[in-house]
Parts: sequence; structure tokens; C-alpha cells
Amino acid sequence: MKHTNSNQQIFLFNEYYRKYYPIFTWRCTKAIKDEVLASGIVQDAFLKIWVLRDRIQVDEIYGLLKSHSRKAIFDYYDTAKNRFHSNLFRLDELENPDFILGFEDVEIDDLTDSDNDPQKKHQTQWQKLQQLIPSLSTSQQQLIQLCLKYNFSYDRMSYYMGGISDYVVAKQVEVLLKNLRKILKDGERLERAVSKNNVPFKGSLNELQTNVMRMRYELQYSFADIASKLSFSEVEIKQAYANALRTCR
Repeated sequence: MKHTNSNQQIFLFNEYYRKYYPIFTWRCTKAIKDEVLASGIVQDAFLKIWVLRDRIQVDEIYGLLKSHSRKAIFDYYDTAKNRFHSNLFRLDELENPDFILGFEDVEIDDLTDSDNDPQKKHQTQWQKLQQLIPSLSTSQQQLIQLCLKYNFSYDRMSYYMGGISDYVVAKQVEVLLKNLRKILKDGERLERAVSKNNVPFKGSLNELQTNVMRMRYELQYSFADIASKLSFSEVEIKQAYANALRTCR
């Protein structure tokens, strides 16, 4: 809109807003599955266009809208990934349930030293987590996806988990993250977990039996540990294990 007077700028801006706002809002909503946030991304992109109106040409508007929206979407997912990563590898404080219910920004441990590259370490840990996720149960994978998608917003997560309380969601996330950290810190356990052929499942197992077999063989958990992790009695876990063995044979 460079080289045009203010009235022409307003006219052109309104024309492009009417033309492109619905298109870009639809595209952003499709990308992040959140209509309100998508609308905000596009509104922000148009605001930047208006701020730059005296320095850009009319034929640059579409490209700038596209680049601003695309960057905002990448930033959204990167922020969610980083939030998940920071919570996953900083869990010593989680003995207090009030802490996880807040999950506000806290001081990040100083990971920098002369022999350590934080960014490289971050990427390595994230790659390990991605390798581990396919070996987790369906419910655990869904919980991770909700954490990433809704950035640990427990009220929003609870809606998609059947309307359970925020506290229950927080406790489920706490247990999941503690288990993941335990596996990721143990190289041998991680290697067993990401292996897809450790347990010879030949029959049809239910979810409990599948989880028991995986935790018993791949993660080397005791029956007491499995019972604690899955919130079943040890007798029920041993019975599920025995039934699974008979099915596999």
C-alpha cells in the first residue's frame, strides 16, 4: 500500500481483510484445531500488515499474511512441545499436587556448563520421547497428545477426557510424566520399550492384559509396580498376566 493516501490504504486494507480473513482463519483452524486461537493469529497478521502499510506493496499482502500465519502456527506447536519437554524433565517438585495444578513458569535449572549444549540435549531427549511414544498404551498416547495440543490446560483437557475434574487430569499427567522420565533416564529400559518384538503376542489381548505384558517384559516391572501404576490390585494383575500367557500360547 506504499505510495497511496490514507483513504486508499483504508479501502485496500478493508478489501483484503474481507477477502482473506475467512480463508486464513479456516486454514489456521484446520492446522491447530482451535477457532478462537486461529482467529487471533489471523487478526495479528492483519495488524502487522497495517503497521507496515507504508512500506509494502499491495501484491505483497497475501505473501505476508501467509508467512505470518505459518510462523505463528509453528510457534504454537513448538511452544507446546517445549512446555511438554520442560515439564517432563523437571519433575522433582511434583510430590506436591498443588504444584502440578498450577504448572506456572518456574525457574529452569541451570543446565549450561562448559561441556554441555542445552539445545542439543533438548533435541536428543525429544527424539527419545518420540521413539518411546508408539510403545505406550493408547490412553497414554492420547494424554500426551492432549498435553501438546492444549499446552497443559487441564480444564480444556478434562472436557475431552469425559468431563473429569481438573485435579484428576493433573494427577494422570503427573503419573504419566514420572513414568516417562523413569524410562528415558534408563537406557536399557528405553531400548526395551521401543522394541516392537519383545513380547510374542499371538492371541487377542484386552487393554489391561496388553499393558501388563508390556510392563512385565519390556519395562521389567514387578507385579507390585504394575499394580501401582495401573491402579489395580496385585491379585488382579497376576490374573491378567496368567490369562494373557494362556492367550498367547
